[in-house]
Amino acid sequence: MAERTVLVLEDEPATLRVLSDMLVSGGYKVIGAADGMAALRAVRQHHPALAVVDLGVPGLNGFQFIAMLKRDQTMKVPILVVTGRTNESDHQAARAAGADGLLAKPVRREDLLAWTQEHLAPDNGSGGLTPP
Repeated sequence: MAERTVLVLEDEPATLRVLSDMLVSGGYKVIGAADGMAALRAVRQHHPALAVVDLGVPGLNGFQFIAMLKRDQTMKVPILVVTGRTNESDHQAARAAGADGLLAKPVRREDLLAWTQEHLAPDNGSGGLTPP
């Protein structure tokens, strides 16, 4: 299997490390970002096949990042929200912004890897970008 890149938007270093370790153990390359603007730059630079997003990040928050990414028609990146928020209205807002799935923290490795494998963007050689 070719190495696939996953963007992880998470502002807590320990959680970013745990999520990254889980994904790396599944054969994925991980690009980490601690805020939404850094995540947008990473998407444009690295063209990830999938994004794992925490909602409560500083600056451009997870909801705003998801909405901006989904508005960009050149990017076809599945988005998994990984959050400690238990409020159903937050879950609905994440889905309304364009999230493709949601897992509650703490995340089990098996659940994260299963969701990632199932929802990876088609590998068309562009790493998540749709051809012109």
